[in-house]
Amino acid sequence: MFEDDDDAQFDGQLEGDIALFESFLSGSTLGFIDSDRMEAIIDHYFAEGDFKKAKRAAEMADINFSYNPVFKLRIAQALSGLKSYSESLSLLATLEQTGLPQFEVWVTYGTIFSQMEDYTSAVHYLSMALPLADKEDQIEIYLDISFAYQKMKDMDGSIEVLTKGLSVNPTSESLLYELGFTYDRVGRYQDSIDTYLKYIEENPYANMAWYNLGNAYSKIENFEKAIWAYDYSILIFDEFAPSHFNMGNAYLSLGKYYQAIERFKTVLSLEGDDPMALCYLGEAHEQLKEYDIALNYYRLSLEFDPNIYEAWLGIGIITDIQGKTKEAIGIIHKALDCDPINASINLVLANAYHKIDDLDQARFYFSQSLELDWEDEEILRDYVFFLLSQHPIEALELLEDFQMELENNPEYVLLFTHTLVHLNRMPEALMIFSSLVAVDKTQAALILEWNPALQYHKDFVTLLHE
Repeated sequence: MFEDDDDAQFDGQLEGDIALFESFLSGSTLGFIDSDRMEAIIDHYFAEGDFKKAKRAAEMADINFSYNPVFKLRIAQALSGLKSYSESLSLLATLEQTGLPQFEVWVTYGTIFSQMEDYTSAVHYLSMALPLADKEDQIEIYLDISFAYQKMKDMDGSIEVLTKGLSVNPTSESLLYELGFTYDRVGRYQDSIDTYLKYIEENPYANMAWYNLGNAYSKIENFEKAIWAYDYSILIFDEFAPSHFNMGNAYLSLGKYYQAIERFKTVLSLEGDDPMALCYLGEAHEQLKEYDIALNYYRLSLEFDPNIYEAWLGIGIITDIQGKTKEAIGIIHKALDCDPINASINLVLANAYHKIDDLDQARFYFSQSLELDWEDEEILRDYVFFLLSQHPIEALELLEDFQMELENNPEYVLLFTHTLVHLNRMPEALMIFSSLVAVDKTQAALILEWNPALQYHKDFVTLLHE
């Protein structure tokens, strides 16, 4: 109770002091304000991002309390905020031999150099401050050094710093979260998983660790494990909406639509009308062929955020299913307006134009889609099948001309073989088919499925069953 009274008294005094200082800036007399109260005024302006007033207050305090070097430090910090970096560094250099704590000086140097985008120098000074920091400041410095390494494109350095920070501060959720985010950025998902599992052994009730573990499993499409991790996160903190949301996405990916719906509805109960949760509710109902319900959720999500491309795309797909393809195309274009470089939207649009026999537009959007994502199996397959139905030789030219881009696509060799069969170039097709069989008979069998006549072709059948 007494602490609350003290806080209220301090807030009231600070409010009055700020009013006095604002009046002083307008020409009134300031009167006496002691050094602690002046420092509080300066800190207030820093918190507000008003570096001009922070500098003015620090200069006033430095005049009245010249024996206290902290006010010159605040002037240097305010100058940095005002982007007067040279002036700030010059003033800071005069303070190194004063009674100021070295920690304050090194952190200020690090902050200034970081603002100047001289990240090498920032790391140098922040590293000097690190041994002098208390636990809370230490965490912030580790994060700042990690940020500097990321700006220098040294992701390994960033990961090393965060890992060291966690070893010193094993309960820091901010360091843990940043480490997971950094691993994600470099695609080291298994490293991320290993880190979280090790952390959880020592800190089994760390909600964020379980949540980030679920995210890492989702990235490698191990959705069962992701759900397991999210479930533990929810057991620890059952009102943590991100875990419910991401668990819903994992269920959606596994085709467990009723479980997904339950999770997304929980998000709505916790967060209110979340537009993405509404959108994914629409997708779950769409997959269950409950189109009217799906459309309702999609439209509701767009009321809150008209730029959700998934909702426009979902409405477009359902409209197409309902036999209104021309109307659907207009809606799918709205999805594309929201995300013009989305390969999947371009693919859906291409197939819609193909459906109404607008072949030029279909070809354009197939090409756009493939250019945006050379490694997508569905895009390559749909485009090659489209070309084979119109201009078979162009399908072969596509596969030959863009071999370097396409060779990492798992469908490439399969479609190349299929195209050769389609063009009746059987000796070449048979040779490549034999290599397919050696690698994956199940995938190779698709050639016979796509070309039923091959089921009576002795050489192909023999190769498949030998």
